[in-house]
Amino acid sequence: MTSTSQLCQSDLFKKRSELLSRDARVVLSYDRAKAIGLAFGITFNDILNLTQNFWDIHTHPNMVLDGAACTLLTIQYNLVAGTLAKYAATTRPDLVSLVEDILRWNVIGQFCLTELGRGIDIFRMKTSTTLLPTGEFDLHTPSPSDAKFMPATIPMKGLPCVAVVFAQLYVDGECRGPRPFLVNLNDGYDMCNGVTSMLLPPRGGSSPVNHALTSFHHVRLPPSALLGDLTKSNTIHHDFMSSIWRVMVGSLALSSLAIPYLQVGSFVAARYFQRRHVTSLQGNPLPIISYRTQQLPLLHAIAQAFVLRALHKWAIGQFMDKNLDVRVRHGIAACCKAVMIQHAQVANYVLSERLGAQGLFEYNQLSNFYSEMRGVSIAEGDILALSMRLVADTLSQTYKLPSSTHQDGPLAMHEISLFDEATETVSSSSDFTQAFMQYVQPRCQQMVESMGHRMACDAAVDQGVPQCLVDMYLINAIKTDAAWYVEHGVFTRKAIVHMEDAALSAALPRLEELLTAMEVERYVSSPIISDKCWEEFSKTLPVYSSPQAQVPAARL
Repeated sequence: MTSTSQLCQSDLFKKRSELLSRDARVVLSYDRAKAIGLAFGITFNDILNLTQNFWDIHTHPNMVLDGAACTLLTIQYNLVAGTLAKYAATTRPDLVSLVEDILRWNVIGQFCLTELGRGIDIFRMKTSTTLLPTGEFDLHTPSPSDAKFMPATIPMKGLPCVAVVFAQLYVDGECRGPRPFLVNLNDGYDMCNGVTSMLLPPRGGSSPVNHALTSFHHVRLPPSALLGDLTKSNTIHHDFMSSIWRVMVGSLALSSLAIPYLQVGSFVAARYFQRRHVTSLQGNPLPIISYRTQQLPLLHAIAQAFVLRALHKWAIGQFMDKNLDVRVRHGIAACCKAVMIQHAQVANYVLSERLGAQGLFEYNQLSNFYSEMRGVSIAEGDILALSMRLVADTLSQTYKLPSSTHQDGPLAMHEISLFDEATETVSSSSDFTQAFMQYVQPRCQQMVESMGHRMACDAAVDQGVPQCLVDMYLINAIKTDAAWYVEHGVFTRKAIVHMEDAALSAALPRLEELLTAMEVERYVSSPIISDKCWEEFSKTLPVYSSPQAQVPAARL
């Protein structure tokens, strides 16, 4: 077994996937997903009890090397193995061997929840399972809009594929709500009887996954396919949310990918900024890292990488605390996802833009990072939908998230003020729902991000993140709603500019120390970080020339 630190240097990961066909890239991604999973040695216990090993796999720099492999891995381990492990450890010990096969990649697992016509309202899914007199079930997709959307269900690599499929359960004509079923989809070569998979075109800008539309035509399932029991419940929605609990686990786990994305992205940008030169007014070569226009987004991204690692550590502790209301744990995960995606996407865009034309190319990683994180922002709970639910619950005092450990800090003041304003808005209206939808709903994501900023800054201070990085993070969070701070007399616009300059001046001399501390250089595949890397990369490019021409080594 290859260790996690050596994996990135193996032939499997050294291969430049952007030069391959779509089909070859998909196969390569499956091989890479398997290699990462096996290198971490993820066990049944890791999946069931969410050990540190489970969380660590999502923040490891290996995960940024292939976005498709990351997608396949998290589906395989968290959504499928995680869902099945819950039953295998309690009422269905017969599933233990299947979970082990999934962890060893002897079986491919998929998670069929959302439908083409339903996303966040999936509780009202149309896919149905009907209990037959024989005790078997009839699984059926009523219309094209009810097809399961996204899961990669086409035959792959000769490996059998099973799926956790969610469908409305009908017993004696009565709908008993959505239930999970274990369904065989294909044997690795051909689809199972009654199962149809339609391969979708690739997503734009990201590593290709064989996403598909999956439908079922009166597929006969054995009684053992039902995960759970037939009992009619008085808490159907609660039971459904419990059955998809691994989605919220994925919300926190997947969003933590922002950490290695920020680390690798800022390392690529830093080395290019140091290497790329322009001519100064005095006629001398000057590295573009000398300019504030490069320094500011770079150091902000680095600061966010360190601060978000502290937030991630704190959030996992909260999420795993079974003494907390499960809704509070889910709320913390939503705050983390909102702020992690926000920081990663701003950094991916701005830093890639600062790379000039080089930032457009997939081989330099950052533009690809942006597209991959767009998928993460939607997967395992759309940020906007999570934000609306969290804010609505907070305003109705359904539950309360942990308060700031630094109540007198500017971010805590900002967060409290936003929620006070929203509370006043809905309280002064005779129609809570209408007031919420009209005035509060458009601001929900900003409000949840404000909670995430405060949580992140608190965690960074409490865990001893270097002050210069905390200051960089703080000023960036303030700038996301500078108008509020000016309006309330907390800071002037000029003061904010000077605060940012002081924080940058303190952090910049430590750039090399910070880059080294992130320990990501070996995971960087971008060739623009050095002359040597670019020269090696140029040798892999197709060359078109006249027979007599001398082909010089390509240079920037």
